[in-house]
This record gives sequence, C-alpha cells and structure tokens, in this order.
Amino acid sequence: MTSLPDDADRGRPAPRQRRSDLTRVTILNAALRVLVERGYSHTSTVAIQAEAGVTRGRMLHHYPSKDALLMAAVGHLARTRLAELPFGIDWPDDPVERISQATEVGWSTFHQPYFVASMELWIAARTNEALRTALLPTEREIGATVRSAVDGFLGSELTSAPGYAALYPVLLSSMRGVATTYLIDRRDPRTDPHLELWKRMQRKYLLGE
Repeated sequence: MTSLPDDADRGRPAPRQRRSDLTRVTILNAALRVLVERGYSHTSTVAIQAEAGVTRGRMLHHYPSKDALLMAAVGHLARTRLAELPFGIDWPDDPVERISQATEVGWSTFHQPYFVASMELWIAARTNEALRTALLPTEREIGATVRSAVDGFLGSELTSAPGYAALYPVLLSSMRGVATTYLIDRRDPRTDPHLELWKRMQRKYLLGE
C-alpha cells in the first residue's frame, strides 16, 4: 500500500521535482554571473554550463538554447532584484533625514550585480526581438514594484506632496543614467556629487524648500 504524505510534506514538490527546480535555479544563477562577468556577447551555454557545474545533457534538458536560457533568466533576474530591495529599514521621522536616507538607499540599488545584468539584457534586447518581447513586460512589472518600494522608503507624508508624481520618474531616470557611467568609470558611488543634487530636488519639490 502506498503511504500518504504527512502534513509537513503536503503541498511540497516531490524530491525529483525539487532536484529539478534546484538545478534550474543553479543554472539561472550561473547565467547571471556569466552575464555580469563576461557580457552578453561572451555569454555562451558552454560557459554557463561550466559555471553551474552541470552536465551538458542536464543543461540542454532545461534550456535548449542560449536565448531560451536568457529569456528564463529575465524572470529569475526580476525575482532576484525584487528580493534584494531593502525593505524593513527603520526610517527616521524627520522628513529631511528620511529624504537623505531614502536617496542613499535607492542609489545603492543601482550598484548591485543585477543592475549590470539588466543593462546587458536591455542592450541585447534592442536587436533580439524574442528577448525584447520577454523582457518588456517583466521590466514593466518590476517598475511598478520598485515604485511601490520607493513610496515606502519616503513614506506617505512625502509621497502625497503635489510634486512627487512628476519628480519620481525624473529621479529614477537620472539615477539609472548616472549609474551606467560606473560601468566603465569605477569609483565610489557614495561620493557621487549627484547625491546632494537629488536630495535638494526632493526637499524643494516635496517640502517646498
């Protein structure tokens, strides 16, 4: 007679499925590391296979081509980015201090490996229609979640200011644009002169200074 799973096992995938899921995550993490370290043009299934430490057959079983793998990596990258958003911070009550801390925290997210991976995929998607089709809706979903996170960083008092809706996309685009310069000019982002400018902009538009 086949035994029924106990309560702890109900709803969990079978061991074989868990192993398969673990293998996929291992491959996707390896793909992102190779993408960051070598760039899109030098990312190959052979390089990813070596980085993941899996057999060629197991690799092709899950992802039969580079594009299939990188399209899967788009979703994995999205989940990674969202999981690493700095939630749970004890934000100060003073609005000026909160603007300062929120700006520094937000800026720090543009210097994580997933930002580099995102830029590599964006550039590749310009001439790869299948990749662009996979990437665009994911990026839109991420954008909405990031907006919600930033709203939480600043708090309702600041985000309810009349100028916030117009200011947010300007700050986001500015930070992204400045962050791309660090891809070739590596320096300490904590000393970037734009930090004080971004803080002043927020104090002006959100606090009327």
